[in-house]
Amino acid sequence: MKRLISAKDVVAAAEHHKNIIVDDNTIVTAQARDVAKERGVLLQSEAEAAAEQHAEASAQEHNEESAPQHHVAEEQKHDEKEPALSADELEHLIAAAFEKGIWTKDDIETLVGNKPAANNPNIVPVGVSGRHIHLSQEHLEQLFGVGYKLTPIKDLSQPGQYASKECVTLAGPKGVIQKVRVLGPVRSQTQVEVLAGDTFKLGIPQAIRLSGHLEGTPGVTVIGPRGTVVLNQGVIVAARHIHMNPAQAAERGFHDGQIVSIKTGGERGGVLNNVIIRVTETGNLDCHIDTEEANALHIKCGTTVEVVR
Repeated sequence: MKRLISAKDVVAAAEHHKNIIVDDNTIVTAQARDVAKERGVLLQSEAEAAAEQHAEASAQEHNEESAPQHHVAEEQKHDEKEPALSADELEHLIAAAFEKGIWTKDDIETLVGNKPAANNPNIVPVGVSGRHIHLSQEHLEQLFGVGYKLTPIKDLSQPGQYASKECVTLAGPKGVIQKVRVLGPVRSQTQVEVLAGDTFKLGIPQAIRLSGHLEGTPGVTVIGPRGTVVLNQGVIVAARHIHMNPAQAAERGFHDGQIVSIKTGGERGGVLNNVIIRVTETGNLDCHIDTEEANALHIKCGTTVEVVR
């Protein structure tokens, strides 16, 4: 069975000033990687951990030595040991870390010295959102049965939020969209987030709004395995926004409700305007755009963009 490392595991490791050992049988969530970077927790293979311990022990031994300076070079020759990892092992380790998303291409370029480490406070990571739905408890039970609880399958970038295995169907005046993912936990009111192109298929108006701003938005029919819910309102095309908590906002000089732009390079690079800063106590730094916007700029989850004030 695969071992799952979540954000809670990273927080616990940080509190005890420990790193986390991962292997080929370990799955690390995207949120866990973000929290690990913020809190300085290393996600290491057993070989990396052993190499680090060896390096620390060697450094301590070196500091304790009191031999004359002219003997140092000779002693180092006698004490020289084989590297902890062979070239093939190191290549395998880096390839595995890249494949699992533990390191990005930018991380690897930084490690080998081809790219300076980023310390620009205006650089933020991107989370790409597809169509999805947030359900109230009342509507969850109407669609899936009395007392039903969502089944989490993946943590999201915002603490406490997750994608569930449950899906529903949306039906509008002109068409139907199947397999719309339910995100948890349940909310006080049901909210459907679709792409701009989806509104044409469903036959409903486009209402570009921030999450929770549902007054005057169109409705849709939601179909589940045990029932149907007819929404009079609640369907939005999500406004571009950047999540952050008060500490992250203060560190970067942002405030809640601030309007900024984001810029990215590359073959299809460009600028997106009207990006709203959302500062909440439970927020975590992440720029949310939808699939259509990400495809237009040829970027994906984990890509970084620059905030233009």
